[in-house]
Amino acid sequence: MNYLKMFFMNGTKTAGRITHAFYILLRVIVAVMLVDQIFQQNMGNTFLLLLTLVLFEIPYLLEKMLKIEIPNMLEIIIISFIFSSTVLGELSDFYGYFSMWDTILHALTGFLAGGVGFSLVYLLNKNTKTMNLTPLLLAIVSFCFSMTVGVMWEFVEFSADHLFQLDMQKDSLVQQINSVELSKDGNTVHSIPNIEQTIVEYKDSAGNTEKYVISGGYLDIGIIDTMKDLFVNFIGALTFSIFGYLYSQNDYRKFTFIRNFIPRKKRESRTERRKASSK
Repeated sequence: MNYLKMFFMNGTKTAGRITHAFYILLRVIVAVMLVDQIFQQNMGNTFLLLLTLVLFEIPYLLEKMLKIEIPNMLEIIIISFIFSSTVLGELSDFYGYFSMWDTILHALTGFLAGGVGFSLVYLLNKNTKTMNLTPLLLAIVSFCFSMTVGVMWEFVEFSADHLFQLDMQKDSLVQQINSVELSKDGNTVHSIPNIEQTIVEYKDSAGNTEKYVISGGYLDIGIIDTMKDLFVNFIGALTFSIFGYLYSQNDYRKFTFIRNFIPRKKRESRTERRKASSK
């Protein structure tokens, strides 16, 4: 019974009642779906649901390993993001039903990663005598950290698509292409406008030539999706960096809502302080 309670309620040590209730709700939903997928013998979905349960432990592990405290608001957003990207996005096909779903999640990623980057530098800035960054430098480092996270994630998507034949970098139909490969001299840009369909010729496993018609234009295999993701990540990162700058510029007394998104250094208990002073 204790193990069951721990499974459904486990969160960070600083998690409040609402956060614990949110954990329970999402874990119950995932557990019910997991049992259903096991009975249906759908191993792909089963693995994704198990992965979701593992990812729910990220806030707890981060607090324990880095000795930080994660604000309740940030913790709820993190587990909501995980649930939205795996259970809703992949399993429930929200990426297909809502065209803006992927865009919203990437913008949120940029904002949250900006908060993590800001907190890392902020903690160093406050606890290291040799380091004293200005508010502007704090904001710049926060922005760069967030953009780096976004780029690294695009590397993951690209690698998954090419190594495991997935489609994480979503395709787009375009009606015009511009390329030097289309020109006769190979140096000038040649354009093909008003593309209505693309005919792809390929050989099947038996060596026979087959044709596949793509209606509506030419198939762009991921570059537009990648640039869109990086652009909305940029917006999220820039938004947090601006608020982070204003927060630190005003000596952390204004724009205090930003604290809800910044992990802070773990406060030592009385027992820990006694142990440290006795050494």
